[in-house]
Amino acid sequence: LIGQIRKNLHVCLCFSPVGDGFRNRARRFPALVNCTVIDMFQPWPKDALFSVGKKFLSTVDLGTDKERDVIERFLPFSFEAV
Repeated sequence: LIGQIRKNLHVCLCFSPVGDGFRNRARRFPALVNCTVIDMFQPWPKDALFSVGKKFLSTVDLGTDKERDVIERFLPFSFEAV
C-alpha cells in the first residue's frame, strides 16, 4: 500500500517567483528546486532572461569579448524558442 501511494502521489505547489519569499523557501528546502519540475506559466521579460543567462555564463570561457556578447544576446531568443 505504501509503495502504491509513493508511486501515485503528486503534489502541486504554487509560489510566486517575485520577491524574497520564493528565494528563502528554496534556500531552506532545496528539494523544492532540485527534485521537482518547475513550470513557469507566465513569460519572462527579455531583460530578465538576458541577465539570468549572463550571470550563469559569467564563469564560462566563451572566447573573446565580442563572442561572449553575441552568445549572451542570443540567450533570450533561445529561451523563448524552446
